[in-house]
Amino acid sequence: MEAITSLKEPGGSHKTAIASYIEEQYWPPNDFKRILSAKLKYLVANGKLIKDKRKYRIARTSAFAERRVSPLFFEGRQRISPKIERDDFNILTMSQIDLDLGRMRTMTAEQAAEVAARAVVEAEAAIAAAEEAAREAETAEADAEAAQAFAEAAMKTMKGRTAPKMTVRA
Repeated sequence: MEAITSLKEPGGSHKTAIASYIEEQYWPPNDFKRILSAKLKYLVANGKLIKDKRKYRIARTSAFAERRVSPLFFEGRQRISPKIERDDFNILTMSQIDLDLGRMRTMTAEQAAEVAARAVVEAEAAIAAAEEAAREAETAEADAEAAQAFAEAAMKTMKGRTAPKMTVRA
């Protein structure tokens, strides 16, 4: 994603240009080309990238990025404040980590594979939650930008008006 963003090619970037950028910026592993191909396919499949004529470009992820939203759209909408539930997190102490390491040393290969599979599932769930949070943040940011634009337009309108003169009658 960084390479495509930095290259700023109008129709997207070829895989060779992306690879060259990464090779110039970082020290990639020996099987880098294979990893890059797999990652590009993954990002296309998940909708993060769009592949068109062997070029890759970043997909627009937010519906707000594609169109302007009328300020009337927000009228009457309830604000939903995100809340983090503390039950979703399991912060381990050093003694718990030491205990887990001791258990790992005595595991069989099958047990280790089972634990690793569970860890992968948990990591994928965390990734999905993070992606959902990112989408919500994008929506909130678009809401804030639209509200800011509406407020600025309202202020311009109000500045153009003169206050009516009040006369006091006795």
